Parts: sequence; structure tokens; C-alpha cells
Amino acid sequence: MPLALAYQEHSIQVTQDHFKIALDQVQLGFWELNLSNYALNCTSKCKTNIGISINDVLDYDKLLECILPEDRPLMPDEIIKATQSTDGIYSLQYRVRHADQSIHWIDAKGTVLFEGAVPVRIIGTMVDITEKKDLELLRDELFNVTTHELKTPLSAVKGYLQLLDRFIASVGNEKISQVAKRALGSVERITRLLNEMADPINLYSNQIRLAKDYFDLNALGEEIAGNTMLINPDYRIQVLTTNIDSLVFADRYRIGQVLTNLINNAVKYSPECKDVEVSIGTYNNEIKVQVKDYGIGLPKSEHHKVFKKFYRASSTPKNIPGFGIGLFLSAEIIIRHGGLIGVEENENETENGTCFYFTLPIYPFR
Repeated sequence: MPLALAYQEHSIQVTQDHFKIALDQVQLGFWELNLSNYALNCTSKCKTNIGISINDVLDYDKLLECILPEDRPLMPDEIIKATQSTDGIYSLQYRVRHADQSIHWIDAKGTVLFEGAVPVRIIGTMVDITEKKDLELLRDELFNVTTHELKTPLSAVKGYLQLLDRFIASVGNEKISQVAKRALGSVERITRLLNEMADPINLYSNQIRLAKDYFDLNALGEEIAGNTMLINPDYRIQVLTTNIDSLVFADRYRIGQVLTNLINNAVKYSPECKDVEVSIGTYNNEIKVQVKDYGIGLPKSEHHKVFKKFYRASSTPKNIPGFGIGLFLSAEIIIRHGGLIGVEENENETENGTCFYFTLPIYPFR
């Protein structure tokens, strides 16, 4: 028997019943709105989604009545916006109250159809996203509570460190005083991170905001290397500088995040060789920072992939933890600064390890 014929015999004929079951499972309804008289046609799933019987008549006014008063003005505004936009996209989330007094979230999407330049209809879909929305709201609530609760003990730690710093300064032990100052700096970075995470603008804008100023990049490199060696005393992290004037105009906290991530990765992926080199220099009117380790290395085919969100290299041992976020975040920070980030090609094929780099543009000084 021919293979094609055998396939036809064992294939499944997708029927209207299959289609209906699929739509019911995803709670998906279809609707169409005539823009000349606002006549609304829809499938029965639209009715059950907003909490009325499939035998009830659903017109535009009835739909507005089902929407909570706080969300009701959003629909006519979105219709006007969609008909006046170039792409004709309609997208709206609103809440409705069912007969049992439960609140449901509806996600409605559609496209405006034009005749010439005149908008005549909107056709679209409607889906109940209550479960997803409830999980999002619960996540946000837990997140806000957690960040708030963390700030209280962190403030206490900061206060104790400040007292310790003043005491050590009076004793005159410069080495221990430097450790206390670095600990205070780490507390400040955690505090800023918590504040940013709790800011709704940062949560929903999906953007990294920068606070640029002039700072000494060499000093920052020494600070991050010193912090890493405190936690990993077996490692030797050298900061090599070729530029005498290392003043840069950037967000010190964000560039510190990038350096911390690259140096921590160099340590994490070099379990056998304990040497890490951080080079800072000026090349082609740019500041270039390189972080080189002599560890397990990274396949050349994956050099461009490691900066993608949640990506982990194939050479990563299973016992090394990680989520594939650090390099993605580092790339976002450097790109926002107008720089580049990447992996240097290893000219010596017999040499192990990886060399990450990033660049920052040189701005005119004040």
C-alpha cells in the first residue's frame, strides 16, 4: 500500500465538533461590531464569558452594563483609538461581574476593517483570563509584601554597619575600615534594587532606567574584584589598567552589576584554575573592559546565544546553578549605555577559558 494512502487512512478528520471542543477548552469567543450602528454579533462563549445565559440577547449596551463601572469608559475609548490608528488594532482588558457576584477578567482583541479610508467593522475574540490575572495579582501582592519586609532588617544592618564603620575609623585600622565601607556599599546596592523592584514604573515599563554620572571605572573594578575575593578567597582576581584617566560617564550601579556578573561567572566556571584577569583600557575612542578566565570555556557556536534570556551554555555542568538571566541583563545595561558586549574569539585553540568584554562610549568631560 502506498505510504501516502496509508497516512490518509490513519489521519483524523477535524470536524466542527472538534473545533467547538477546542474553543470551549480555551474559553474563546468570537464577536463582530458594526461601527455604523454598533450592532453586536457574537458566539455563545462570549455570553458565558461575561456572565449571561446563552439564550440572552447581547447587544453593545448590554455588554457595557456587564462591565464594572470603573472599567466601562475604557471600551468606547479603545474603539475610537483603534479606528484612528494606522494598524487598526483593538486590545482591551476589563472586568465583569457574574450572577454569583464573582469578578472575571476579560481579554478582548480585534482588528478594524476598512472600506477605503472608512472604518466599518471590528472583528475579534474574547477570552476569560481570570485565573491568569488572579495569579498575576497574587504574585504582585506577595512581591510588594516581600520587598517591604526586607527593607526593615536591611535598614537595621545598614545602621549597625555605619556604627561599626565609625568605630573602626576611630581605632585607625584601615584594612578593616575598607571592608566595612564595602559592606555598606553592598547594602546601598541592595536597597536601590529593592526600591526599583517596588516601583510600578519599573515593574511594568520593562525598561532599565539609568542614573548617569562621572565615576572612576578603575576604582569600581578594584572594588568588585575585592568583594568577589572576600567571598572566594582561593581566587586571585587581577585588575589591569592601561588608561591613566579612567573617569567615565555612566550609571555606576548598573556597570557594577555587569562587572559583578562577569567576574562571578569567571569564578563559577573556573573550578580548577583560580586566576581571573580584568583588563580596562581605551581603544578606538571607547572604554573597553575584558574579563578573562581559564575555565571550562564556551563553544564558539554559542557566543551570540548566551546573551539571550534564560539561555545556558551546553558546556555548563549540571552542578553549577543558574537561570540564564545575568548575561541577558548585562547586555541590556550595556546596550542602554550605547556600548557593545560580547565574547572575544580565542586565537590560541589550546588555551582554555573565556574572555567576555564590554565597551562604553567616551563622553566629553565636564
